Amino acid sequence: MNLWDFTLSFKDLVLDFSWMSVFLIIGTIFRRYGLFFQKYLVPNNLIAGFIGLILGTQVLGLIPISGERMGLYVYHLLALTFIAIGLRGEKTSWGKGPLSFSLSMLSSYIVQGAIGLLVCFVFVYTIKPDLFLGLGLLLPMGFGMGPGQAFTIGSSWEKFGFEGGGMAGLTIAAIGYLIAYFAGMVIVNKGIKNGETALIRGLDGVTSDMRTGVIKFGEKQVAGFLTLSLEAIEPLAFQVGVIGVVYLVSFWTVRIIASGLIKIGAGGFVSTVWAFHFVIALLVALVFRKVLDKTKKSYLIDPGLMTRTAGLFVDYLIVGSICGISLQVVWKYWAPILVMSIFGGIATYYLLRYVCWRAFDDYHFERFSAIFAEMTGTLNSGLVMIRVTDPQFKTPVAEDLVYSSGIALFLGLPLLILLNVPMNFFNNSILGYWVTFGLMIIYMVILWVFWRLIGFIRFRKRMI
Repeated sequence: MNLWDFTLSFKDLVLDFSWMSVFLIIGTIFRRYGLFFQKYLVPNNLIAGFIGLILGTQVLGLIPISGERMGLYVYHLLALTFIAIGLRGEKTSWGKGPLSFSLSMLSSYIVQGAIGLLVCFVFVYTIKPDLFLGLGLLLPMGFGMGPGQAFTIGSSWEKFGFEGGGMAGLTIAAIGYLIAYFAGMVIVNKGIKNGETALIRGLDGVTSDMRTGVIKFGEKQVAGFLTLSLEAIEPLAFQVGVIGVVYLVSFWTVRIIASGLIKIGAGGFVSTVWAFHFVIALLVALVFRKVLDKTKKSYLIDPGLMTRTAGLFVDYLIVGSICGISLQVVWKYWAPILVMSIFGGIATYYLLRYVCWRAFDDYHFERFSAIFAEMTGTLNSGLVMIRVTDPQFKTPVAEDLVYSSGIALFLGLPLLILLNVPMNFFNNSILGYWVTFGLMIIYMVILWVFWRLIGFIRFRKRMI
């Protein structure tokens, strides 16, 4: 619970978010005029994060940025993002596209986790016997799930001896971003050149506003609609207020669960519950939205404004996650992180390429490039790749990708619990990690049998 008990002065809070805002503006300028960033469609928040890292205490020391405070912001912004997503109340599709996407994501998590563990096993049995093996389990967190989850879980393992666990998670996530955008754009360029895209066209189809990140001409998109009278309250303030109410309820919910675990003698799971507070926050948001739907009050929530608010949280989350990277931690774990990132990226590429050409009936390349970017970066990374190959969203790929992320979160809950097995059941012994490795392989087999069974049932229905 230390990320809730953290002592923070109001001055630090204001200055930190002011500097993060400055970095975002500078990142926007770099994207607007930097041909390199335009070529690879590097998002402004990623540029901003590395600007903050360079100007901060880790490199030039010009701006007093605290990695601990950045980690604190990442932890809370993650939950706020999930709450905003849960409150949108958009209809979820469980068709073949989203379900196959979600099962592909789960397969990627497992493969990344297995590779991370194998790499760490090699280091432990050879040149680095004191390496914390949980580092390998952060690979699917940083690559597949994003910086918020990687930092939160890594921080929760620090009490088991994982020095700099949260910062190690942020480092892996940052490497994942680089792979998502730079390798992703290479993949897209090659696919278009080889005619693999369903919509036949060259990269000239990428509009100037996509390149520069600034919409200078043409019709502007609508961000959202006002659901309350301006004379009564600013509608956006109401949307943010609802998010605040849900987060407060989420805090109480986690606190009650943690107290219950302590009373029944399962205090060892308390840190895990606080680490997964973003999942509980999402569940509370979904319940809250369901209540609004049942009472016919959901008209008060505007999906567009909630989406924009979630995007706001994500931008600051990514800036904070990169600014908070500790170069000291990077130096401590650079070898295993580098090796497992390389092998993890390669394995993710071949796994998803194999899956996407067999699990889907259409738009194979578009689906592959999108999910590869998401499984090494974030959902935003995947949407960027879709906009390159399908700027008008004429294909169902973007919609399937968004829906599948929610499905994968729930189907992946057993995996999230599984990653904590060595700490919670084996006192962080090496045996616990081998057990986890074996269970992940079994989970993968069950997942693929289930997947094939679904495909067989659908095939039989088409034949009847």
